[in-house]
Parts: sequence; C-alpha cells; structure tokens
Amino acid sequence: MSKIKSIYAMVKSFVTHPWFLFVLVGVFVTLFAIWYGAWWSLFITLPLIYDYYITRKIRTYHRQFVERYKWYRIAWAVWCAAIFALVVGVLVQMLIFRWNIPFVITFLAVGAYALWNEIKSQTKTYLWIYGWVHAILFATVVATLIQLYWFQMFVIPTGSMEGTLLQGDYILVDKVTYGPRVPMTPLSFPFVHNTMPLNDTKASFSTDWERSYRRLAGTGQVKRGDVVVFNFPEGDTVILERAAESYYQILRDPRESAMGKTPAERRKFIRENYTLAVRPLDKKENYIKRCVGMPGDWLEVRDGIVYHGDVAEKSVPNKQYIYTIEYLKRGGRSEILVADKDYNEFIAKYKDTTVYRVTKSGSANNLTRDARGVSVMGMGLIPHLDYGESATWTLDNFGPVWVPKAGESIELTPESMALYGRCITAYEHRSVKEEHNDDGSITYYIDGVKQTEYTFLMDYYFMMGDNRHASLDSRFWGFVPEDHIVGKAKYIWFSKDPVTGETRWDRIFTSIK
Repeated sequence: MSKIKSIYAMVKSFVTHPWFLFVLVGVFVTLFAIWYGAWWSLFITLPLIYDYYITRKIRTYHRQFVERYKWYRIAWAVWCAAIFALVVGVLVQMLIFRWNIPFVITFLAVGAYALWNEIKSQTKTYLWIYGWVHAILFATVVATLIQLYWFQMFVIPTGSMEGTLLQGDYILVDKVTYGPRVPMTPLSFPFVHNTMPLNDTKASFSTDWERSYRRLAGTGQVKRGDVVVFNFPEGDTVILERAAESYYQILRDPRESAMGKTPAERRKFIRENYTLAVRPLDKKENYIKRCVGMPGDWLEVRDGIVYHGDVAEKSVPNKQYIYTIEYLKRGGRSEILVADKDYNEFIAKYKDTTVYRVTKSGSANNLTRDARGVSVMGMGLIPHLDYGESATWTLDNFGPVWVPKAGESIELTPESMALYGRCITAYEHRSVKEEHNDDGSITYYIDGVKQTEYTFLMDYYFMMGDNRHASLDSRFWGFVPEDHIVGKAKYIWFSKDPVTGETRWDRIFTSIK
C-alpha cells in the first residue's frame, strides 16, 4: 500500500510541476496557433504562459501596484466588477427576468454591487460568488473553444433523416474532419445558436463585428454518402412566428394566397403582419442531411433512386419512402412508411394486385393536384419557375441537374438562372442585372459587366434526407455552398423519444452511417 502511495505521490508531483505544465500548455498553444494560421501570436502568448507557470513576475507586480497606487486599485476594481457583472448579470437576467427588461439595468445593478465590494469590503458572500464566477468563466472559455473548433452537440428536431436518425437523437458533430470554420459572428452568447435561452425572439449575437468566411485545415473532405450538418441555405431571413418554414418557400407557394397573389404582395404582407429576423451565415438554422451530390456531379433521381450518370447511389439501409396502398375492392387508401430493408416483406404482404394497388407517394403517377392542376407533392421543387411548368419534376423523378463546382462555368440563360441564380447572388454575392432585348433574348450583367457565362467561386453539394418523401432538402431549396458546411455527424450519444419521454438505450453510443 505504501508503495502505491509513493508512486501516486511521485506521479502527482510530476504532473503538477510548473515546468511540466508550462511545456504541456505551450505545446498545445503552439500547435493551435500554427493550425489557426496565427503563429505571430506566440510572441505574446508563450512569454505570458512562461511567466504564469515559472517566473510569476506579473503576479508579483500586480500585487505591488494594488498596494502602492490608488488609481491602479480603482482600475482593477472596475475591471473585476465588470467581469462579475457580465457573468452574474447574464445569469440573473436570464433566469429571473427572462430578457423582458433591458439588460443594461441588470448589468449596472450587479456591477455597482461588485464595485462596492471590490473597493470597500469584499464580504464573504461576494468572495464566494466571485470564486464561482471565475470557475464559470474558465469553463465557458474552454467549452466554447472545444465547441467552435473540435466538436459540437446537436439534437435532431425533425424526422427528415428517419430511420438513420430519429427525432430526439442527440448527436456529436465532428468539425475537425472537414476543418472548422473560424467564427464569422464572434460577438455571440456562448452555448446557444441564434436566439437567447427562454426567449426565441431575441438574437443571441451582434453583427457589429463580422468576419469573412475562412476554414481551417481538416483531416478530410465531404464525401458522397456522408451525413452532414450545415447551415440552412435559405435561413438568412426567418419569419419568427413560422420559424420552422422557409421564408422563400412561403413567398413562392401559391397556396399562400391569403397573403397575396404574387411573391411581392406576400412579401409586403409578411413585413406588415409578422416579425422578420435577418441572420448572418453562421447563425442560420442547422440542418442535417445526407450528401448525395458532389461538386461537378450530374445528378438525377429516378423512381426514388439517386443516379450519378448511370451509376446508382450506394445502398442506404435505413432510407425510407411513403407508399400509398389503394384497396380496390372495399375502397379507400392508406399510407405507410417503408424502409428499403423492409421492402420485400412489405410488398409480399400486398402482392395481390386484384385487391391492392401499391405506389410510391412521390412517383409521377400518384401525385395529387390542387385547384390549378399543380402537383402538390412537387410544390416548390427547383427550378423555381411557374409551378404549371415545373410540375414535371417530382420527389422521386427529379433532374438531371448539375451540381456547381469551383472554377467551372455555366452559360447564362433563363433556364440556368432559374437553377443557379441564388448561388450567384445570395451565396457568392454578385450583382446580376437582366436586360430584355427586342428579339426576346436576355442580356446579363454581373457586377455591371456584360457576361455570357459565369464561373463559380465555391464548391456546392446536393443534400437529401433519408426519409425521402418527408424531407425539406436540396430538391426544394437547391444547393449547399461549401461555406455553409458545419461538420460531419459521427455518433449518437443519447436518444430520447420526444413523445413518450423514454430513453432509447439501444441507440446510445452508436455510430452514424
């Protein structure tokens, strides 16, 4: 027993030795600075780390300045009070007032209390709270760095990826594989995405400081078949009262006739009757889908199967479709969700064609139509032309369509602009102007210069849900730009049925394929 204790004491002495800690932290900071591309920061950070663990000169000078100079003592008190007010004030505001009164009032009140304690007394209660403030602040900084650059937790909110992922699955998203993005909106509340806790209408970020897109080096790239988390491309404008729906889909949808007959009328109605939120790229909602189309692919969906040229997609065992069963003798119909792996068993049950007629609900011969004769199943599919013209593309028979690739060009025509116009204007931020000629042709000007073709600046991807008939994906809103990619879904670390509240033990700690 004494030998074990001596070994433990020796190990403890080694791992807590100042030189060991200095080397460990120094190596970590150096590697991160090189990865980030900010090697110049080592001229500042390494001397500070050396002083913190070895010489401790700054700490000594700080104590001497506090004792000798009143102005320094006051300045330090103000700084400590500000940090205290920031941490405690946010918690008080969030837990008690729920962001219904101006935050500055809470911040000033808590800050005044902290400043009084710093200058006058430093009561035991204050010192106890301040100890927790330090712990919370340190944990927040470390956890934020991990979340930004290594991995992040997400919960699956919808059934669009069933049965690969179920609603209520908690997943770990790996950011290192594709390379993490450097935060584009750095002024943001930690651990939340785009709205504050307990208040879904208050933004959790400020756009006073924004940075352009930049991605650090990763260990790999997006591959066909990967389950990918990305920012929803059409999520730059959100109707807060209908946050689960695409603002642009609502504008395009003729079924929203109560808002107006044209997109312009519906836009005006929404502006006057709803609350709109505009979100920067990295604060758009997070979506999760499977990558079925790579940059440069010619992609087509035939009877629900994705093809690249004449090559069918690799098997996705949990991919599923909605099938409609018509009861020919007794009348009526029903719908059932069937996974590919269960198809043979399902079709055998309804093989008697004198009694049943079974069709995929997304196939061309099974589409229901609205009063205008427009395909309801195909409502809003790209290209976003007049619905009467674009109803030939369906969920199960779609394309062929080319996926844009950086450095490759398209000819500028009305047809190509219907497919790729948003890529050019919204994602690559180019100004496009159309000039209609007397002969019926259209001349295109990009950034004021007459052009007959356009060369893409970024790679794009085509994403689809495994629940192929119940997924709002690239068939509806188009392509996912490379700068919208967040990371690769790797593991399910917890799962809870949102209806029953029961834990799905068989899904915990399983990998995502």
